[in-house]
Amino acid sequence: MSSRNNYYLSSFFWSTVSKLLNAVWGFITVPLLLGYFGKAEYGIIAIATSWNAYMHLLDLGMNTGAVKFFSQWAAKGDRAKISRVARTNITFYMFVALVNALFLLALAFWGEPLFSISHEEFLELRICFFILALFTVISWGATSFNQLLIADKQLDFTMKVQTIQTVLKMALIFITIKGEMLLIQYFFWLTLIIALAIVPYAWKCRRDNLIDSVKPAMYWSEFKTVLVFSLSLFALSLFQVTASQSRPIILSIFSYNGADAVADFKVVEVIPAFIITLCGSFTSIFLPKTSEMIVRNDHDEIMAFLKKWTSITTIIVCVLCFPFILSNSTIITAYVGESLSHLGRWLALWCIFLILQLHSTPAFSLIVANGKTKALVYATGISCLISIIINAALCKRVPVGSAVIGYSVYMTILVLVYYIYIYKRYLNLDRWVLAKSFIKPLLLAVIACVVPYLVRLDVSMFDSLNLVPRWSNVLLFGVNSAIWLLCYFVLLKVFGLFPSIKSVRQ
Repeated sequence: MSSRNNYYLSSFFWSTVSKLLNAVWGFITVPLLLGYFGKAEYGIIAIATSWNAYMHLLDLGMNTGAVKFFSQWAAKGDRAKISRVARTNITFYMFVALVNALFLLALAFWGEPLFSISHEEFLELRICFFILALFTVISWGATSFNQLLIADKQLDFTMKVQTIQTVLKMALIFITIKGEMLLIQYFFWLTLIIALAIVPYAWKCRRDNLIDSVKPAMYWSEFKTVLVFSLSLFALSLFQVTASQSRPIILSIFSYNGADAVADFKVVEVIPAFIITLCGSFTSIFLPKTSEMIVRNDHDEIMAFLKKWTSITTIIVCVLCFPFILSNSTIITAYVGESLSHLGRWLALWCIFLILQLHSTPAFSLIVANGKTKALVYATGISCLISIIINAALCKRVPVGSAVIGYSVYMTILVLVYYIYIYKRYLNLDRWVLAKSFIKPLLLAVIACVVPYLVRLDVSMFDSLNLVPRWSNVLLFGVNSAIWLLCYFVLLKVFGLFPSIKSVRQ
């Protein structure tokens, strides 16, 4: 597999383009579909996709394990082994798809008592489960080719494909409304667009000789190496997926009105989901590099990598989160109307803990590449259980709040375990160096909030423009964000923390 210049910059650029477009799609989807289908029917879509997303735990950690071993074998030039294991990986995901489909069909036939929705709503949910079951083989099959491309440092290609997918999903929204399509029709075409990513992924893998055939194979003796390692991550994946994907599921079961509660959750989730997705791609970017560092076992190189990228990641996350922390109710009002502006406080809380969560992405990629995850599995399991209990206990009182509070507790426990135990015990890292790389840009971000806080602008300043309330709130959000960004960038420059293009490319 060939090395590529400007790997970090190219990967992050296309990840950003893809995720920004996906964020735009997410932004326009919620208010448009809420208005077109209604809150309850939109909640049906959200419930169906939430349950299917939870089924990603069937991956058994392979998505991480395969990238790790493909990257290491590539560094050793063992292409034949990569191809054999990759073809066996296709067979593995066919079995996974079968289990996934059977679970969805079980929910469709016998799951009605599980949900706090009406019989009519469940009938629509049932058809959504049928559609998801129909496309599982194609969707899971794309995963094996995606892993090969990421390991070959072609994340930019996968992001280009996802960009095209997002454009098609945007077009589908407008076709749905213009053509007055039913919910089931919309959901079918949406699922098909997502599943068809397998076509360009498989074509690219064959063209670049990353795999000698797309025909499933059974080289189980060699595949076992990847599977055993991946199974060691399975408990970690199980708890991570449960913590992140169980929240709308719990709301659909325990809240007074499952469809409405999940719909409100999806309104708040749009922005954090975009931030998580964008920064979550950092793990895919970092993992091939950290896997190579583990092979070289150069401690100074590892420490320099973590110091630089913890700082850069923190800056990026602060830039993404602080505008929404400062103007949380303003952006919610602009997005879905003043009647839901009270959800802004949960958006702000979620964004605060996202900064805590995502700054550790470079170190997390090293933990995964190192393979010593026992302590992390225990910590993830305990914090996941606590978060679920909090979510279920509070969901009748504060439905969206229970989900955000539970997840915030989950992430706080994990980050504390990173710094108190894992960094020193397993990786022999200087925890104070990593902490400073996080605290310095975060502290400057907080200080930058002083100016917009003192100015205290409001929508009345746009009265002379005779704008509708939504656009007045959009402008207010933009002005407050611009003021904060200017202050933050000046502070970063003054204190020598502003990352240069050269440092990002290296």
